[in-house]
Amino acid sequence: MRYSIITATLNAARFLPRTLNSVLAQRGCDCEIVVKDGASEDGTVEILKKYERRITWSSSADNGLYDAWNRALDGGIRGDWVLFLGADDFLPADTVLACCAQHLAALPPETAFAAGGLILGRNGRPKTRIRNSLTDMYSLLLRGVGLPFPATFIRAELFREQRFDPSFRIAGDLEFTTRLLTADNLAVVPQYVAFMEHGGLSDAPAHAELLLEEKKRVLRMHVIPKARLIAESCLRYLSGQTNGEPHLPQSFPAGFGPSADMPLNEGVRGKSSTLRRRKVDWAAPRPPEADKSSVKRSNEFEP
Repeated sequence: MRYSIITATLNAARFLPRTLNSVLAQRGCDCEIVVKDGASEDGTVEILKKYERRITWSSSADNGLYDAWNRALDGGIRGDWVLFLGADDFLPADTVLACCAQHLAALPPETAFAAGGLILGRNGRPKTRIRNSLTDMYSLLLRGVGLPFPATFIRAELFREQRFDPSFRIAGDLEFTTRLLTADNLAVVPQYVAFMEHGGLSDAPAHAELLLEEKKRVLRMHVIPKARLIAESCLRYLSGQTNGEPHLPQSFPAGFGPSADMPLNEGVRGKSSTLRRRKVDWAAPRPPEADKSSVKRSNEFEP
């Protein structure tokens, strides 16, 4: 199984190395990193040049986050599953993708979205954990609350014909999900997948009105026409919840956790637009044994 990790950046020099290192440090898995930069002027391009032997990247003016993601997809991806990480998000352990692979491999081919757990915090310090059952995710969509996008794997086949709507500035991930949602193409990965820094477009008070208007637009376009399907899916999965907790790393790898000089991430691109706290019971997977022949240590990836 191969992953494609896509990140959009715009003046993200302070945060980007942590994001890239957390992906490059993954053990026992195969993944590519694709970065689309929006013509940054803060040193982001210089950082990308340092990593260019290990990543695919380009830098040019674009029309916002979702246009940047589309351009990254247009450049060609080779993964089986795609994960969109924000420029200041990171994978909280070096076995995250290997642990997820065992669950993704077992999913039926019609599954298009597989949402894991998301850790939220500031300066790398965890504050909140989001972990939803299928019932919770379907019911939250009825209220215009999207999937935890930095922790949601999307099957690459979906992008043969589909793209994000660049007319959305903040809620394009919600629009994409609800547009393509069916009664049986959403699954849960019982694993914490990503750490997401508080901040970004959707958190800024100045963007509150735009976010609300875009969510209303999504509700009218996709959610209301699918309301019965979504409600029936809630009932269908209600009895299928299991007990336990998802796998959570006991500590953050060196360089990926709290940093005293890491400022708050106001305005950084690549944030999921709509998140909601929800506590439910999950099954706890056992991390698979890594193939020692393919294990590389974090410092081997330093540029």
